[in-house]
Amino acid sequence: MSWANSKITRRQWGLTMTISWADVTSLGSQGWLAVAAWAALLFGVAVVIYAHRQLKANRQLRTEQLRPQVAMFMEPHPSDWHVIELVVRNFGQTAAHDVRFDFAHHPTVAVYEDHPHDGRPDVTELDLPSELPLLAPGQEWRTVWDSAISREELGGSIRSRFDGAVTYSDRPRPDGGKKSRAWRTRQTFESKVCLDWATLQPVQRLELLTSHDLAKREKQKLELLRNVLTYFHYASKETRPDVFRAEIERMKQAVEETQDRWRTTQLDKTTELDFPWINKGDAGRHRVNAR
Repeated sequence: MSWANSKITRRQWGLTMTISWADVTSLGSQGWLAVAAWAALLFGVAVVIYAHRQLKANRQLRTEQLRPQVAMFMEPHPSDWHVIELVVRNFGQTAAHDVRFDFAHHPTVAVYEDHPHDGRPDVTELDLPSELPLLAPGQEWRTVWDSAISREELGGSIRSRFDGAVTYSDRPRPDGGKKSRAWRTRQTFESKVCLDWATLQPVQRLELLTSHDLAKREKQKLELLRNVLTYFHYASKETRPDVFRAEIERMKQAVEETQDRWRTTQLDKTTELDFPWINKGDAGRHRVNAR
């Protein structure tokens, strides 16, 4: 029974196709004009839809390019590599308004002032503004955060990673609570923030010297040693006690001046954040020789 039904169905489908094709071939000029009109209409609708989507995509792309782009990141100080600054910068082409910060754990910093020298400093929250009213294109806000050397000394007693977000708008808030058309089109954006001290360069900073620099330094050391030995060779031949004592005092003065110059050089390479427990009165750059 099913085989007979399927056979009848195939016959009916073939008859239908035959009739449809016959209808198409028998269309006159009016019929073909109607078909062409419908095809043109469908093609026009497809073109309109495609053009609308392209315009929408271009509008979104231009809006993305022109909107403010605010980011928060860490950056070493130009002169002191271990002093880390916190920077908020607008990389976009339009101004950012009402810039706010939100952290799951607020950034922390050690309190180096007024702490006992025999213990580690306390940890407190970094002082950040509650809001930046305006950041113009290319404008930035920055502050000194902490020293990588001092933070390394604190170890695990201070948090090293801080996750949060920066929210900002492309238009200012209305004055007096009056909402204009610009206020209704105001957009708010959010940028994710990840401040991680572990991503910075190691505290154990390495000086990369070429083989030429090393050879030059060793040659200068040998030259200095040769001059010292030559001086000792001729100065030790002196027989007059007063002249001999004068040579000894001159050598002692030269040694003390060299020590003071070395201490001054070391202090100039650091900041107060490097050694917060050192008494400033012990610095060697203003040493007075008691005679």
